[in-house]
Amino acid sequence: MNRTASFLLLIASALFVSQIASAKLTEQQANNLYANAQEGDKSSFDTLLAEAKRGDAFAQNKIGNLARGYDNAAAIAWYRKSADQGYANAQYNMGLCYYNGFGTAINYTEAASWYQKSVAQGYDKAQYNLGTMYKSGKGVPQDLAKALSLYRKAAEQGNMHAQSALGFHYLTGQGIEVNSALGESWIKKAAAQGEERALKYLAKNR
Repeated sequence: MNRTASFLLLIASALFVSQIASAKLTEQQANNLYANAQEGDKSSFDTLLAEAKRGDAFAQNKIGNLARGYDNAAAIAWYRKSADQGYANAQYNMGLCYYNGFGTAINYTEAASWYQKSVAQGYDKAQYNLGTMYKSGKGVPQDLAKALSLYRKAAEQGNMHAQSALGFHYLTGQGIEVNSALGESWIKKAAAQGEERALKYLAKNR
């Protein structure tokens, strides 16, 4: 059994271990362990999994990240454990799973519900994704004003996708008064972070 398969077997089997509430890790510690585990460091993986089994929300979310793409059913189960504790990042990941059908059937209404929980805590990625759902009308009533409001909140936190979306809305006047200077300002901020659509626009309009 290769190392990836061994890790995934542990991830899946650990779901059935009873949990004791714990909050031993800081978010940054969980991030560091996750980064090391991605590089194949077994000690970091073992620590992360042990803390997830103890009930640590940060660790549970990261174990979900490690499982996603390999065992999506295990991934969403770990995300749910973390999200049910109120962790905004995990709530966002639950939204991703329901929106894309990772480990569950696609359910846009459920995706929007989880994004809304994350948005309530100010999580920028959820703000952008929920804004896109309001723009398209998937899972929520179509509402361009709400979409733009969410894009703005995410853009002001530095989310490059929201900055780009907001910028192009200002350029086209879709749902908002045309303001080319403000539109290009947001697009430049997005481009500075490497957002593809913004980069293409600036390259074409030099």
